Amino acid sequence: MRRIRPSSRRRARPQARGWHYNEGVKNVLAVFFAASLCYAAPGAIQLVSGGKSTYSICLSRQASPSERRGAEEFQRFIEEISGARLPVVTEGAARGNLVLIGRSAALDRLKPGIPFEQLGPEGFALKTAGRNLIIAGGRQRGTMYGVYTLLEKLGCRWFAPGASRIPRMATIAIGPLDETGKPAFEYREPFFTEAFDKDWAARNKTNGDHSNLDESTGGKVQYYPFVHSFYQMIPPEKHFKEHPEYFSLIDGQRRVERGQLCLTNPEVLRLGIEAVRTWIREHPRATIYSVSQNDWEGWCECDNCRRVEQEEGGVHSGPVLRYVNALAAAIEKEHPDKLIDTLAYWYTEDPPAKARPRPNVRIRLCPIGACEAHPYEKCERNAYFMRNLRAWSKITNQLYIWHYNTNFSHYLIPFPDFDELAADIPMYKRHGVVGLFMQGAYAKNGGGENAELRSYVMAKLLWDTGADAERAINEFHEGYYGPAAKAMRAYFDLLHDQVRGGQHIWIFNVPAYSPEFLRRAGELFDEAERAAGSGVERERVRKARLSLDYVHLLNARRFEVRGDWYEPASLLELRARFEGFLKSVRGFGITSIHEGRNLDWDESEFRRYMKPYRVHRQENAALRAEVAPELSGRVVRLSGKGSGAELLRSLETGERGYPDVGGLAAFVYPDFHGRAWDVRWTGGPGGELTGTTANGLELRRRLMLEGATLRTVTTVTNRSSERLEVALQSRGEFRAADLRIQPGELSAGNDPCTVSGRWRVTGQVVAEAPPEQLDRCSINWSAKGEGRVTLTLWSKKRILAPGESLELQAAYTAEPGRWNRAAGRFGPLTGMQSRVF
Repeated sequence: MRRIRPSSRRRARPQARGWHYNEGVKNVLAVFFAASLCYAAPGAIQLVSGGKSTYSICLSRQASPSERRGAEEFQRFIEEISGARLPVVTEGAARGNLVLIGRSAALDRLKPGIPFEQLGPEGFALKTAGRNLIIAGGRQRGTMYGVYTLLEKLGCRWFAPGASRIPRMATIAIGPLDETGKPAFEYREPFFTEAFDKDWAARNKTNGDHSNLDESTGGKVQYYPFVHSFYQMIPPEKHFKEHPEYFSLIDGQRRVERGQLCLTNPEVLRLGIEAVRTWIREHPRATIYSVSQNDWEGWCECDNCRRVEQEEGGVHSGPVLRYVNALAAAIEKEHPDKLIDTLAYWYTEDPPAKARPRPNVRIRLCPIGACEAHPYEKCERNAYFMRNLRAWSKITNQLYIWHYNTNFSHYLIPFPDFDELAADIPMYKRHGVVGLFMQGAYAKNGGGENAELRSYVMAKLLWDTGADAERAINEFHEGYYGPAAKAMRAYFDLLHDQVRGGQHIWIFNVPAYSPEFLRRAGELFDEAERAAGSGVERERVRKARLSLDYVHLLNARRFEVRGDWYEPASLLELRARFEGFLKSVRGFGITSIHEGRNLDWDESEFRRYMKPYRVHRQENAALRAEVAPELSGRVVRLSGKGSGAELLRSLETGERGYPDVGGLAAFVYPDFHGRAWDVRWTGGPGGELTGTTANGLELRRRLMLEGATLRTVTTVTNRSSERLEVALQSRGEFRAADLRIQPGELSAGNDPCTVSGRWRVTGQVVAEAPPEQLDRCSINWSAKGEGRVTLTLWSKKRILAPGESLELQAAYTAEPGRWNRAAGRFGPLTGMQSRVF
């Protein structure tokens, strides 16, 4: 495991303040650079002496825009370092000592022996030749990257927009030099708002699509569209009415909502080719065109698509890759320089058995189910992804990765993934990956947890997988936090210690941070603020502290049953904490703390949900059930009277819609694949709830305790004047402390189960329902955080005439379960078809 070592094992470096080191460290730097850059070494050149230089910067008349930028940046930073301003001249006027930037006739006359054909568009060479300094490489971006690499050798660092370390010294000696450099990956994108800045991206040698790079920086790897493009390629609003056969067949019906395309339909291929041709014509600067699945499931179940899946080993990626290959072959005939991209994501993550990506196809493999706390090769929860990575690597040498680097539900939550990053970017290189998209928090104005540090370390590793991640982390802390660096690095180590003991973290779930961690973290932030004083470093510490404040806010949101109410411990304190937190967040310019939601949404959700809810209680000698009618008529607690053991899963306070989530509840849908209708529930003592929908449906739900069993009867009646198609759903979400994950298996999943009428849901709960009432059922399970299992029961779908009703019964019994150890985690018990936990 490539683990980041605590900073206590390293000696602190001089502190940087603002754009320059302060005067007190000039002498230290002079000694350092004299040693490291060899003032008197044979072959060295004296670029600057005593603040003056005899050198000129030489450019070709045909210099590319990025080479011109490189020359300007070299001139700027050498002057900033030493006070000496080197003139920029074209090769015809070049005389005396030269810094030759980019390939030119003047450079060729020196016969430097640079293998330009091997360097590619982004590689470079750094050489000293006599009294001349050579920085030359690929004209697209290579020469420019060579300039930044040499400046880094002089001690320059660009940590974040507005936060750099530029050393000060009157004398600069360089060399001898004779080295080349090339990027580890052809595509390098840290996808954080803080990494979009043009100057930061160019100086840190990233080339991603979302960076504000332009012609002056040699452009970038440009996509159009970027992802999830099926409906952009073939818009349903244009085609579905007359040609539903272009779209997914789902459960016997062609559908658009949460669907995909029918990829075996020849017309869908023809239209796809036409769409990509249009994209190329309208967006000629793009190098990659994404032909990729929508961001949900809904694959096509028609006979042809299923046949292709079976031919490809029973995986959903088969029809996708065959379609993309056929489209790419057609595009290659007209545009051999363009690439086609698609995803291996979610339901298409498993590779096909026969199809192989064409040379002009890039696959983006997405480890969306992975634990991000630990190196993938060392974490049992990531064995499934390593299996897929190895399998894809065997069938293509053009593999990209879409990696995840934040909690998308909570951009500010502490997310200790640097051990994983330091190990897995090099791991990807070893497995033949050629491009990396590192998705983080990307909202307007940024503000994600550790976004600046994460972007900086990523950039170093994306260029050179052998870069020292620990050194980069230390340099960042020293340059970004100044006198507060020691305390901030101690917090960084404390945070990562929380997962080094085995705790997993995921990209949507809230980690369970201990009170001791929160106490000690608070002390370290106090120490950092005191050390930072009143300058910009103090503001950076306060912004970083929002992450800890957010954890405290989530903890204060926790609802509990208190008497006849379901509510947080103190609503007044919670409101004050929430308002103060949002004021602080907005003060730093942050506009969003969740993917796809702005702060106005947070305020709206707080007003909607953060209030007390009346609870109605039923109990007998065995069970206690507590129901909150206003929360979708949910049973919010179901516990054993003797043991007090809670049968329902515990809820994360950061779940969307909290506290209107989890528990036991019933819903009414237009069909098995639509969205549930909103129901306004009311209820009183006695265990009966009533509800109504806007379209005229009336629901009645009875809850009855019989020994250790909670029985539910849900009835929907059509009170409207029109016929309505409806299906009832009963859903229970249960605690499963003993949930086991087999080696190589995902940490969460959803599977159909047999409509047998009786299921052991967990080791403590058995569910029953009349089979004749059921159409289907499924079990959703997760071992992310506390284990949980959700049993979903569906009634048959019926068209109800006015006055007609539909009923669904379900019963949940608390009883000691026994494991079917021979069958593993899932397997039938005697008399049951079940998933056994």
